Amino acid sequence: MKTSTRKILDKSFSALALSSMAIMCAAAVAFLAPIIINGSGAVWFKATVEHFKFLREVLDRGSARELAAMTEKSDAAREKLYSLMRAYESPADFKKISGAIAAARRAAFAEAAKKSAEFVKILDENKGAASAPLIKKFGEGIFANYSGLVSDAAKSSSSPAMAEFLAGEKEALQSGARAVLEDFAKIRKLSVLEKGRVRRELPAAALENLGAASEKVSEDNAAYAAFKEGVWELLGPMTQADKEAAKMMRRKFGQTRMDVARKVLGESVLRIRVNSADSSGRQTSESVLVAERFKGTPLAEMAKCAEENFTAMMQPRNAFYWGFLFDSPYDSNIFGGIFPMILGTFYLTVGTMIFAAPLGIVAAIYFSEYAKNGRVVNFLRMCVGTLAGVPSIVFGLFGLAFLINTVKVSESKSVLAGSITLALLILPTIIRSCEEALKTVPNSYREAALGLGAGKWRAICTVILPAALPGMLTGIIISMGRAAGETAPIIFTAATSTGAAIALADVFTEATPALPWNIYNICSEHEMADKIEHVQYGMALTLIAIVLLLNSVAIVLRDRLQKKLRG
Repeated sequence: MKTSTRKILDKSFSALALSSMAIMCAAAVAFLAPIIINGSGAVWFKATVEHFKFLREVLDRGSARELAAMTEKSDAAREKLYSLMRAYESPADFKKISGAIAAARRAAFAEAAKKSAEFVKILDENKGAASAPLIKKFGEGIFANYSGLVSDAAKSSSSPAMAEFLAGEKEALQSGARAVLEDFAKIRKLSVLEKGRVRRELPAAALENLGAASEKVSEDNAAYAAFKEGVWELLGPMTQADKEAAKMMRRKFGQTRMDVARKVLGESVLRIRVNSADSSGRQTSESVLVAERFKGTPLAEMAKCAEENFTAMMQPRNAFYWGFLFDSPYDSNIFGGIFPMILGTFYLTVGTMIFAAPLGIVAAIYFSEYAKNGRVVNFLRMCVGTLAGVPSIVFGLFGLAFLINTVKVSESKSVLAGSITLALLILPTIIRSCEEALKTVPNSYREAALGLGAGKWRAICTVILPAALPGMLTGIIISMGRAAGETAPIIFTAATSTGAAIALADVFTEATPALPWNIYNICSEHEMADKIEHVQYGMALTLIAIVLLLNSVAIVLRDRLQKKLRG
């Protein structure tokens, strides 16, 4: 090969290697950057007054004086919104008002029916022009209570839909009065058997008005209920009684983070879901802007007040929540930290290495120092290679079927069962890495030890193993990192989605929360996954940090041992 050609090839391979490294670094940055940025946000973030309430009331942390000052400012801003909501809720319920009006209407018509004979007599005695004023006077007397009730209800109502209904009811009152009195005027022309019958129903137009108003009031009430639910999610309950009655912690506190609070404000307060009917008459749900859909109503005024006073209501402060790593979770990871998951991952990793490391080292010594090439050894090597390529979920199913259901190392999922399963998973990797590390030890070491009178086993223990230890530790610790990050095996054998940290004595019988499984569960199955993205990224960052820490330890140990061996 010509020198020029060789130089071109060398430069090409060098460029290819550098390009590959650059692509790998770019991919690593693209992968890790969002996890680091968002994951660090689980510890350092803009907190609301609800976060400090949670710390004080649940964990007994923080300054009571500082919290009192923040709460006072927050309550003053919230009172503006709460006063509007109380004013909307203060009038009598629509059903009560409409029920009372209907009862008064029935009473008015019943009274008219009872006095029909008296009215006929008055008409007979006052023929001609005098009958019209008398009809008016008589009608006003009969419907006085009804008219008064409608007027009082109109004054006390702040709901636009209710006001519209009451206005229509006044018109219906007048129309109904005229209709009834007209019936009275016709009584003289009826037969004797029909003289006691009067018209007791409102005109069709009045009934239609009542139905339309009822639907509109129902729509307003449903919209307000959705708005109130959003306010509750954002700020927590309006009253202390509601807070004490709430069973779930998410009902006792509002949003603890400003980023989540802004999302809730936009999705559940300024924009709400309302029911409507499509062209075919089917009921559908749609998300609408309160300011546009309910323009000119008290509901739009409430939404405007919530938007304008949002910052004052939440009282944001920069917070360093170190408890994310050391606190237990509350209410399905919505509050608190991830300590049980970290501890569970530690239990599983250490338990895995207790089983896998000794077996892997012994197997590697056998293959490297004792085994001779043959059918049995080749078969065993093939088995090890095959196990290395088996999907992890198969190991999980094996652990469930064999270790738990057949051997019954535990009654159900446990750390012990999960550790044994993970040990079987990483065992091929440990065997291969340890065997390769043993093969790197020069034969001169073995010959020198045997020449000095050491037996084979003593030579292995005193000379070969120390020389191979750097490479063996590297393989073992890297395998630890894989064990810490595995998900599929522990789903079937060891992990639970929720729960407190378990004691060391319970590892033989109890399942444990663990970072890999909880990351998956929160991302895919959690009912409020979009509200706790910081927990997802925080768990992922913690797991990556654990794996990187283990790999860093492996590198440091290898370098120190190599320097020690060199002398």
